[in-house]
Amino acid sequence: MYKTSLLFRALAVFALWSYLTSTAAQPKLQVIAGAGPSTKVVKLFAEKFSSSLDGSNYKFIVPSESIKHKGGIDTSSRYIFGRTGRPLNEQERGMNKDEIILARVPISFVTGKQSGVSSLTKGEVKDIFSGKIKNWREVGGADRPIIVIGREPTEAIFSVLKQKFPVCEKAKFDRVYRRDHQVVRYLSTPNGGGAISFGANPNFNELNVIKVNGFSEGVEVGLVYDLKNSNQELVKRAKRYVASKAWADEVKSIGLLPPERAPNSKL
Repeated sequence: MYKTSLLFRALAVFALWSYLTSTAAQPKLQVIAGAGPSTKVVKLFAEKFSSSLDGSNYKFIVPSESIKHKGGIDTSSRYIFGRTGRPLNEQERGMNKDEIILARVPISFVTGKQSGVSSLTKGEVKDIFSGKIKNWREVGGADRPIIVIGREPTEAIFSVLKQKFPVCEKAKFDRVYRRDHQVVRYLSTPNGGGAISFGANPNFNELNVIKVNGFSEGVEVGLVYDLKNSNQELVKRAKRYVASKAWADEVKSIGLLPPERAPNSKL
């Protein structure tokens, strides 16, 4: 009886040890949700970081659906990271948040394929968005009315664009959409062939991206996390990986710009 009891105890200890070691070996799952403009680069980060030595113990789910910049901040209270569509402002940092900048997303102006123009001056863009220029023929394009497509006031790239290109603050929009894919869908229709809008450059591959002489701006996007997690191993490793040349090369490979500054290093 005594020997049987010892055997059962030994088997129980072995079973517990096996469970703990197998669980420890499994990747730690993290969800990174938030702003739309950072979706592509965060998916790249999740793929490359989890296949690196630093990130091999982690597995990530990056939902394609945008829940906005604010949603990313909220997500970082439930998971380690959320994704941002612009740099955190003072109020957001005051919520005990910090960020890791992954890349800069070039901001582009884009038209439907029937506008008949491939470049504009900053003055022409200003006059289009203020309503002074109403037809593409006025800037050497097709004889077609210009439809100006805008974004909601709090949209991440629009918030940055208004700082960099103040004319957009008082722009007269014919339509307003919430997300880049809605802009793409409309500009791809016959009715949207003469429309103009703006957004994250990588989202406009199949449209007519306009060169605006003298305009070259990008918005910093990345990961937001709660300061209570500053000493989490995942945060430390993510910062180290994002500061590497390997990451800078990955960012360039998808048409984005590397961060201008090193990630915050509150290690």
